Amino acid sequence: EDLPVIQLPLIPSVARYRISTALDDVQYLIDVRWNGREGVWHFDLLTEDAATILSGISIVLGVVSLGWRSVDARMPPGMFQVRDLSDNGVDAGFDDLGERVVVYYVPIDELPA
Repeated sequence: EDLPVIQLPLIPSVARYRISTALDDVQYLIDVRWNGREGVWHFDLLTEDAATILSGISIVLGVVSLGWRSVDARMPPGMFQVRDLSDNGVDAGFDDLGERVVVYYVPIDELPA
């Protein structure tokens, strides 16, 4: 079965929140927060029972796969990618995440070899 590319349901203009989403048929929690001092959004990836897999990952453009350095076996096998839908190449500000700048999860089956 082909797993689709998933756009994470991120919420602009909310400084801290948690979402639940299925990636490769496994349920995860994602904590999203705005760091006003840095002017950058960050996320943590957690198991369904809130055990941390990734922590403090910056949501910035130009990274091939967010969290790619993780060796945690609970990490989903695909890739998290950030896209600027306006093609301006500007990272998400407080009001942009989930609208102008989105994060996709690309299942391993959809990645180029």
